[in-house]
Formats: sequence, structure tokens, C-alpha cells
Amino acid sequence: MRGQTAVEYLIIFSTMLAILAGVTIAQMINHVKDAGGDTLHLSQARSAADAIGGAIDTVYANGEGAVKTVTVRVDTTWGLQLDNSENVIRITLETSSGTQNVEDNLKYGIDNHHSLSSIPSGVYTVIVEWPDEDGGTEQLDGSSISENKIYIYIIGGAA
Repeated sequence: MRGQTAVEYLIIFSTMLAILAGVTIAQMINHVKDAGGDTLHLSQARSAADAIGGAIDTVYANGEGAVKTVTVRVDTTWGLQLDNSENVIRITLETSSGTQNVEDNLKYGIDNHHSLSSIPSGVYTVIVEWPDEDGGTEQLDGSSISENKIYIYIIGGAA
């Protein structure tokens, strides 16, 4: 009798440990998966901010009539801001821990705050241009987002 009772308790204890291990491992895997996705998206946002910021600074350095095109990829919904109060380009995105901002400083002085929000994930061509026309306006043009193009127009009076 004693041996049978010990075996029954051993089976019950082993079953409980297996259930606990299964639940714990599943939660650990989901957390690691979320953290890995967040790291990928933040890395893509950093790369995009650096590329777009570099393009803006290059066009500004080259002067009127200059154009530079860069390609960026972000695999989550994101937002793009040109912030005149801090003179930065900012990319915002949602991660598992909330909204995250990635910024890159600009040499070009922004006149106003410009923003595009809820840009769908994907590969985008960003065209930065200093138009030849006098009296042009600085702007962040998202009218071609459906074609995966974003236009940024800068003007000479901003510096």
C-alpha cells in the first residue's frame, strides 16, 4: 500500500510540474518574441532617422535645386516629425512597452513643426528637395504615401 501511495503522489507531483513548466516557458517565449520584434523595429527606425536626417543635411549643404533620395524600411506603423523646437527628425512607433521615439539631430534649421502620423509599414522612398522656385514653402508632403513615397521640401531661409 505504501509503495502505491508514493507512486500516486509522484505522478500527481510530476503532472503539476509539467503544467507549471509548460505555462512558464510559453510566457517566456512570448516575452522574448515581443522584445525581439521591438528591437527590430527600433533598429529600423534608427536607420530611417539617420538616412532621412542625412539626406536633409546633404540637400541643405548643396543648396537650391538639390535633391536626394533615400529608401527606408519600417515593419510597423510609424510616424515622422520634423521638430523645429529641438531641430530634430523624430520617428515614433508603438512597441510592446508603449510609444518609442527615435531622433536624429539636423544641421538644417526647421522653420515649423511638420508631422505625418500612422504611416503604414513598408519600404518607402523619401525624396528631399530644395526647390528652385523662390518663395517655396518648407513642408513634409505625405500625399504620395499610397505610392510609398514621402516628399520633404526645404527652403533656404530656414537656417
